[in-house]
Amino acid sequence: MAGQKENGFSKSQIAELVQKRPSILLSDPEKTLLPKIEFFLQWTGVAKANVLRSIARDPTFLTRSVENQLIPIYNYLKDIIGAEKVATLVRRGSWIFNRTFAKKVIPNVDFLRALGIPNSFIELILFNFPEAIGQKHDQFREIVAEVKEMGFDPLKSTFVLAFHAPFGEGNKFLWAHCYETYTKWGWSKDDIYMAFKKHPHCMLLSETKISGVLSYLATKMGCESRIIARHPHLLFYSLEKRIIPRCSVVHLLSLKGLVKKDKSLNTILCPAVASSVEKLWFWKIAK
Repeated sequence: MAGQKENGFSKSQIAELVQKRPSILLSDPEKTLLPKIEFFLQWTGVAKANVLRSIARDPTFLTRSVENQLIPIYNYLKDIIGAEKVATLVRRGSWIFNRTFAKKVIPNVDFLRALGIPNSFIELILFNFPEAIGQKHDQFREIVAEVKEMGFDPLKSTFVLAFHAPFGEGNKFLWAHCYETYTKWGWSKDDIYMAFKKHPHCMLLSETKISGVLSYLATKMGCESRIIARHPHLLFYSLEKRIIPRCSVVHLLSLKGLVKKDKSLNTILCPAVASSVEKLWFWKIAK
């Protein structure tokens, strides 16, 4: 315990370490802790407080060999995503530094490269969705094949989003929950897959978000919910900051006969905030 305190861990972090890895009480801090802390400080430039927090969250860092695992993994990642993003992964406490890296991540990256996936997409997966690329290689190949069968082009960025949406950590549950929510709103299987192909992350939204947007557009704008399947990007706009304010303006304009009631939702919601279109609407009301 004294060794952990000397290395800078707080009492709560020590308690977290002991709870997750009791064997640390029997280890020699000079051999177990210090080399790993020094590695992350010297190689990644991450502040000591962040390093200690990451180690406390994931003590498996302490089981890694600096020479045989941490340094090779760091160099591999740095060559793909750059030193700054590797440092960010360390601050996040990413599991990507674990011992299955050579058995899972590297073969999976090699497989993506063999398919001709651009390096920029591989970088995106490693940095933003590392859990998706850390699966067993056979399972990973099956997932990639399934995404390709859905019609996604590996050379387009939607392939990465489609790959992550149903198969990332915890995402299968979200996918099923979203599917159920959309069906409650009258969407068919074809509607759901059409929306998914246009914006894969529409299958990672909460029920509250989906129902909030669809309910407002249906009740206040008279829009059939299935129409949104053709424009799933509309689901990502803020209900309070964009959808309600803009639709309220259009509703008032339609009552005054200044705009058609069936005005396209894309026309209403897609222009940038404070656009000239929005200002013109308010000007018309003022007249």
